[in-house]
This record gives sequence, C-alpha cells and structure tokens, in this order.
Amino acid sequence: MTLKTFEIEWQGNKTEIEYDDDIPFGKMETILKKCVDLKNVAAPEVNISEYRRMILMNVLTKAPFATHDPIAIANIPRKVAEKIIGEVMDDYPLAGSLEGWMTSFLGSVSLTESLQIPTPSVPASTDGTKTPQTNKTQNGSKEQSQQQRKS
Repeated sequence: MTLKTFEIEWQGNKTEIEYDDDIPFGKMETILKKCVDLKNVAAPEVNISEYRRMILMNVLTKAPFATHDPIAIANIPRKVAEKIIGEVMDDYPLAGSLEGWMTSFLGSVSLTESLQIPTPSVPASTDGTKTPQTNKTQNGSKEQSQQQRKS
C-alpha cells in the first residue's frame, strides 16, 4: 500500500489529501458485499454512491474533514468531492472489483463478456409479397384466373 497525495481547494486554501492506493482484501470484500447485489449474476445491481462513499471512508488518511464520518463526507462541497473521487477512483475502479467477483462465479470470463446480452434476430419473412395487395388487385387476379380457366 502506497500513500498518494493531491491538492484540493478547501475553504479558500490549498489543502493536501492523502489516501492509500490499495485497500486490504477483507475491507474490499465488505464494501462489495454492501454495495453489490448478485442475485442476478448476469446483471448485478450496484449502489455506486454507497461504493464511492465507503471507498473514501476506508482509504482517505489525511483530509480537512473527518475521513471516517459518512456525514462529513456527505457534506463535502460537490466540486471538491468530484475532484477527490476522480483522483481516488483511478485506483479503485468498480469494474475491476466486479470482474474479480464475476470470475469467482463464472471462471475466467471478462465482465464485459459476461454482461453482454445477445440481440435477438428476426428471420426473414417467407410468406408472400412484401407489398400489400388492394382489393382491386385481388379481384383483378381472380377475374384473370377465372378467364384463363374458361379458355
């Protein structure tokens, strides 16, 4: 685990944020368990806001707010939160964690492969013409066939 730092603007001053770029396995499993519902493995339900909040609470080591307090994190100004999340989530992409979980279920299949839904195809029509016939055309052909029978 390496500590990484970056700066944010906090209440008019430049302030340093520090975070661990790797989280212990058990903590990540707990976060995923709380944020991902795998009742349908092919289409997992993910609470992304909870995932981001829990990652921040577990990896931030230095910040101008209480890093382990969900209320403090919820009250970070939006622009500041987006900057922090943008920096931190580079090291914690949810898709990477989900892919690891999916491998546990499906074997070595990538997440994008396992979540692809096949597009149904419709067979070409084989019954009749593609242009609708009018009554006149239908009556005309009946008359023509009757005339051909008479001859």
